[in-house]
Amino acid sequence: AAEYAAAHAAAELVGAEVISTRHRVRALRRHWIPRLREELDRADLALEQAEHEDSVRRRWAARTTAG
Repeated sequence: AAEYAAAHAAAELVGAEVISTRHRVRALRRHWIPRLREELDRADLALEQAEHEDSVRRRWAARTTAG
């Protein structure tokens, strides 16, 4: 009976942890991952813009010094 009670209690703890983990995974999938992807997209766009602006400045500077 004691072994059964211990095994039953352990199974309940594992079950509760599984439910808690499912909730955390759902929150990650529904909220955090999309937000982080949006932030990454914004950062990529800002980096591309900065690289383009630097390229334009270098070309302009090369024409100014050459001319």
